[in-house]
Amino acid sequence: MVLDVTIKDEIGKEVFAREKIYTVNDLYFKGGKKVPMAEWDVTATEHFGLGLEPLVPDIQTFIVPLPHGTKSVNVEAIVTYEYMRDKIFTLDKITRNVVFE
Repeated sequence: MVLDVTIKDEIGKEVFAREKIYTVNDLYFKGGKKVPMAEWDVTATEHFGLGLEPLVPDIQTFIVPLPHGTKSVNVEAIVTYEYMRDKIFTLDKITRNVVFE
């Protein structure tokens, strides 16, 4: 899964973009070095769970430096799920306009 956050100023210029990838991986090591799957050894496996946990909220905080005098920004957040390289689904898309007073 991927979270893409994009922020544009009042004239539509992109001022911030960030991508957060949620994934679960198994890496295979032999003698301290990553090796191809063909040399796989169950005793040399390291599991990295960087995905989303079921029913556990995920909160991301971004510090966005805005140019002085910015009056408003448009914030867009898109969550996509990559089932296969050629099958990508948008799960949710949220757009908010934030006005600074």
